[in-house]
Amino acid sequence: MNINCPHCGKTVPSADINIQSAMAKCSSCSAVFGFADKVPGALVPDKRAVEMPRGYTLGTDGADLVIIRRWMSAKFVFLFFFCVFWDGFLFFWYSVAVSKGAPLMAILFPLIHVAVGVGLTYFTIAGFVNRTRINVNPAEVRIKHYPLPWAGNRTVQRAEIEQLFCEEKVSRNKNGASFSYILSAVTRSGGRLKLVSGLDKPEDALFLEQKIEGYLGISDRPVAGEMRQV
Repeated sequence: MNINCPHCGKTVPSADINIQSAMAKCSSCSAVFGFADKVPGALVPDKRAVEMPRGYTLGTDGADLVIIRRWMSAKFVFLFFFCVFWDGFLFFWYSVAVSKGAPLMAILFPLIHVAVGVGLTYFTIAGFVNRTRINVNPAEVRIKHYPLPWAGNRTVQRAEIEQLFCEEKVSRNKNGASFSYILSAVTRSGGRLKLVSGLDKPEDALFLEQKIEGYLGISDRPVAGEMRQV
Protein backbone atom coordinates (compact mmCIF):
# COMPACT_ATOMS: atom_id res chain seq x y z
CA MET A 1 0.00 0.00 0.00
CA ASN A 2 1.33 3.43 -0.95
CA ILE A 3 1.05 6.48 1.29
CA ASN A 4 0.46 9.66 -0.68
CA CYS A 5 1.03 13.15 0.66
CA PRO A 6 -2.36 14.87 1.19
CA HIS A 7 -0.80 18.22 0.31
CA CYS A 8 1.05 17.60 -2.97
CA GLY A 9 -0.15 14.09 -3.85
CA LYS A 10 3.35 12.61 -4.21
CA THR A 11 4.05 9.07 -2.98
CA VAL A 12 6.08 9.10 0.25
CA PRO A 13 9.15 6.78 0.28
CA SER A 14 9.09 4.03 2.90
CA ALA A 15 12.17 5.58 4.57
CA ASP A 16 10.06 8.64 5.45
CA ILE A 17 7.23 6.62 7.01
CA ASN A 18 7.05 5.73 10.72
CA ILE A 19 4.67 2.80 11.12
CA GLN A 20 4.73 2.87 14.94
CA SER A 21 3.54 6.48 15.20
CA ALA A 22 1.54 6.44 11.91
CA MET A 23 3.41 9.57 10.80
CA ALA A 24 5.09 10.44 7.51
CA LYS A 25 7.11 13.29 6.05
CA CYS A 26 6.87 14.17 2.37
CA SER A 27 10.31 14.71 0.83
CA SER A 28 8.77 16.72 -2.02
CA CYS A 29 6.95 19.45 -0.06
CA SER A 30 8.27 18.77 3.50
CA ALA A 31 4.74 18.36 4.92
CA VAL A 32 4.41 16.20 8.05
CA PHE A 33 1.13 14.30 8.39
CA GLY A 34 -0.54 11.36 10.06
CA PHE A 35 -2.01 8.44 8.11
CA ALA A 36 -3.62 6.27 10.80
CA ASP A 37 -7.05 6.90 9.29
CA LYS A 38 -5.85 5.57 5.92
CA VAL A 39 -4.50 2.25 7.20
CA PRO A 40 -7.11 -0.29 8.34
CA GLY A 41 -6.27 -1.70 11.76
CA ALA A 42 -3.58 0.85 12.56
CA LEU A 43 -3.22 1.26 16.32
CA VAL A 44 -2.69 4.74 17.67
CA PRO A 45 -2.58 5.19 21.46
CA ASP A 46 -5.54 7.17 22.77
CA LYS A 47 -4.83 10.25 24.85
CA ARG A 48 -6.52 10.14 28.23
CA ALA A 49 -9.43 12.51 28.71
CA VAL A 50 -8.36 15.60 30.63
CA GLU A 51 -10.64 17.34 33.12
CA MET A 52 -11.00 21.10 33.00
CA PRO A 53 -8.00 22.63 34.79
CA ARG A 54 -8.36 25.17 37.56
CA GLY A 55 -8.76 28.72 36.29
CA TYR A 56 -10.71 27.76 33.16
CA THR A 57 -14.35 28.30 32.29
CA LEU A 58 -16.26 26.62 29.51
CA GLY A 59 -19.45 27.88 27.91
CA THR A 60 -21.24 28.84 24.71
CA ASP A 61 -22.10 32.08 22.96
CA GLY A 62 -24.57 31.40 20.18
CA ALA A 63 -22.88 28.88 17.88
CA ASP A 64 -19.50 29.45 19.54
CA LEU A 65 -17.77 27.24 22.05
CA VAL A 66 -16.09 29.68 24.46
CA ILE A 67 -13.10 28.76 26.62
CA ILE A 68 -11.67 31.37 28.98
CA ARG A 69 -8.35 30.87 30.72
CA ARG A 70 -7.35 33.03 33.68
CA TRP A 71 -3.59 33.67 33.67
CA MET A 72 -3.17 34.04 37.43
CA SER A 73 -0.98 31.38 39.08
CA ALA A 74 1.49 31.05 41.95
CA LYS A 75 4.42 32.17 39.82
CA PHE A 76 2.95 35.66 39.53
CA VAL A 77 2.88 36.01 43.32
CA PHE A 78 6.63 35.32 43.36
CA LEU A 79 7.16 37.75 40.47
CA PHE A 80 5.20 40.43 42.32
CA PHE A 81 7.65 40.42 45.23
CA PHE A 82 10.60 40.18 42.85
CA CYS A 83 9.38 43.24 40.94
CA VAL A 84 8.91 45.17 44.19
CA PHE A 85 12.55 44.45 45.10
CA TRP A 86 13.91 45.09 41.58
CA ASP A 87 11.96 48.29 40.92
CA GLY A 88 12.52 49.53 44.47
CA PHE A 89 16.27 49.15 44.12
CA LEU A 90 16.27 51.06 40.83
CA PHE A 91 14.14 53.83 42.35
CA PHE A 92 16.58 54.12 45.25
CA TRP A 93 19.56 54.13 42.84
CA TYR A 94 18.21 56.95 40.73
CA SER A 95 17.05 58.94 43.76
CA VAL A 96 20.57 58.88 45.18
CA ALA A 97 22.20 59.50 41.78
CA VAL A 98 20.07 62.58 41.09
CA SER A 99 20.37 64.02 44.60
CA LYS A 100 24.15 63.60 44.60
CA GLY A 101 24.61 64.98 41.11
CA ALA A 102 26.11 61.71 39.84
CA PRO A 103 27.87 61.70 36.45
CA LEU A 104 25.91 60.84 33.29
CA MET A 105 27.38 57.32 33.17
CA ALA A 106 25.77 56.51 36.53
CA ILE A 107 22.41 57.50 35.02
CA LEU A 108 22.84 55.59 31.76
CA PHE A 109 24.48 52.42 33.08
CA PRO A 110 21.35 50.92 34.73
CA LEU A 111 19.06 51.58 31.75
CA ILE A 112 19.14 47.95 30.65
CA HIS A 113 18.00 47.00 34.17
CA VAL A 114 15.22 49.57 33.89
CA ALA A 115 14.07 47.96 30.62
CA VAL A 116 14.06 44.53 32.28
CA GLY A 117 12.11 45.93 35.22
CA VAL A 118 9.50 47.58 33.01
CA GLY A 119 9.01 44.41 30.95
CA LEU A 120 8.85 42.13 33.98
CA THR A 121 6.47 44.45 35.82
CA TYR A 122 4.12 44.60 32.82
CA PHE A 123 4.22 40.80 32.52
CA THR A 124 3.43 40.42 36.22
CA ILE A 125 0.49 42.86 36.11
CA ALA A 126 -0.83 41.05 33.03
CA GLY A 127 -0.55 37.78 34.94
CA PHE A 128 -2.82 39.13 37.67
CA VAL A 129 -5.51 40.63 35.43
CA ASN A 130 -5.34 39.03 31.98
CA ARG A 131 -7.38 36.25 30.47
CA THR A 132 -7.30 34.35 27.19
CA ARG A 133 -10.63 33.91 25.42
CA ILE A 134 -10.93 31.25 22.73
CA ASN A 135 -14.02 31.29 20.51
CA VAL A 136 -14.52 28.20 18.38
CA ASN A 137 -17.16 27.85 15.68
CA PRO A 138 -17.46 25.89 12.41
CA ALA A 139 -15.94 28.81 10.48
CA GLU A 140 -12.99 29.92 12.60
CA VAL A 141 -11.02 29.84 15.84
CA ARG A 142 -10.47 33.25 17.49
CA ILE A 143 -7.94 33.84 20.26
CA LYS A 144 -7.82 37.07 22.25
CA HIS A 145 -5.74 38.08 25.27
CA TYR A 146 -7.24 40.88 27.38
CA PRO A 147 -7.65 43.40 29.04
CA LEU A 148 -3.96 44.41 28.80
CA PRO A 149 -2.59 44.26 25.24
CA TRP A 150 -0.55 41.11 24.56
CA ALA A 151 0.96 39.50 21.49
CA GLY A 152 -0.73 36.40 20.09
CA ASN A 153 -4.26 37.56 19.26
CA ARG A 154 -5.25 35.75 16.09
CA THR A 155 -8.09 34.37 14.00
CA VAL A 156 -7.58 31.10 12.14
CA GLN A 157 -10.04 29.83 9.56
CA ARG A 158 -11.36 26.35 10.30
CA ALA A 159 -10.60 25.31 6.73
CA GLU A 160 -6.90 25.93 7.42
CA ILE A 161 -6.73 23.61 10.44
CA GLU A 162 -5.92 19.99 9.79
CA GLN A 163 -4.83 18.88 13.24
CA LEU A 164 -4.17 20.24 16.73
CA PHE A 165 -1.31 19.09 18.91
CA CYS A 166 0.57 20.04 22.10
CA GLU A 167 4.22 21.00 22.41
CA GLU A 168 6.56 21.21 25.40
CA LYS A 169 9.01 24.11 25.54
CA VAL A 170 12.11 23.74 27.72
CA SER A 171 14.03 26.83 28.85
CA ARG A 172 17.40 26.19 30.48
CA ASN A 173 19.46 28.51 32.65
CA LYS A 174 22.06 28.29 35.41
CA ASN A 175 19.32 27.45 37.92
CA GLY A 176 18.02 24.50 35.93
CA ALA A 177 15.20 24.06 33.47
CA SER A 178 11.66 25.41 33.27
CA PHE A 179 8.82 24.06 31.19
CA SER A 180 5.87 25.63 29.43
CA TYR A 181 3.33 24.21 27.01
CA ILE A 182 1.90 25.28 23.68
CA LEU A 183 -1.26 24.44 21.74
CA SER A 184 -0.40 24.42 18.04
CA ALA A 185 -2.09 23.56 14.76
CA VAL A 186 -0.96 21.76 11.64
CA THR A 187 -2.30 23.71 8.66
CA ARG A 188 -3.60 22.34 5.38
CA SER A 189 -0.37 23.46 3.70
CA GLY A 190 1.68 21.36 6.12
CA GLY A 191 2.91 24.29 8.20
CA ARG A 192 2.67 24.73 11.94
CA LEU A 193 0.99 27.59 13.78
CA LYS A 194 1.13 28.41 17.50
CA LEU A 195 -2.33 29.11 18.86
CA VAL A 196 -1.87 29.48 22.63
CA SER A 197 1.55 29.53 24.33
CA GLY A 198 2.85 30.02 27.85
CA LEU A 199 0.62 27.34 29.40
CA ASP A 200 1.81 26.21 32.83
CA LYS A 201 0.89 22.52 32.74
CA PRO A 202 0.60 19.81 30.06
CA GLU A 203 -3.00 19.26 31.13
CA ASP A 204 -3.80 22.84 30.09
CA ALA A 205 -2.68 22.22 26.52
CA LEU A 206 -4.32 18.79 26.32
CA PHE A 207 -7.62 20.15 27.64
CA LEU A 208 -7.68 22.86 24.97
CA GLU A 209 -6.72 20.38 22.25
CA GLN A 210 -9.41 17.89 23.19
CA LYS A 211 -12.21 20.44 23.58
CA ILE A 212 -11.47 22.26 20.32
CA GLU A 213 -10.93 19.08 18.31
CA GLY A 214 -14.12 17.59 19.71
CA TYR A 215 -16.18 20.66 18.84
CA LEU A 216 -14.74 20.90 15.31
CA GLY A 217 -14.98 17.15 14.66
CA ILE A 218 -11.23 16.71 14.15
CA SER A 219 -10.06 13.13 14.66
CA ASP A 220 -6.95 13.07 16.82
CA ARG A 221 -3.82 11.81 15.09
CA PRO A 222 -0.20 11.84 16.24
CA VAL A 223 2.02 14.69 15.05
CA ALA A 224 5.80 14.49 14.82
CA GLY A 225 7.43 16.37 17.70
CA GLU A 226 4.27 16.65 19.81
CA MET A 227 4.43 16.48 23.58
CA ARG A 228 4.53 13.00 25.01
CA GLN A 229 1.35 11.76 26.63
CA VAL A 230 0.84 12.59 30.28
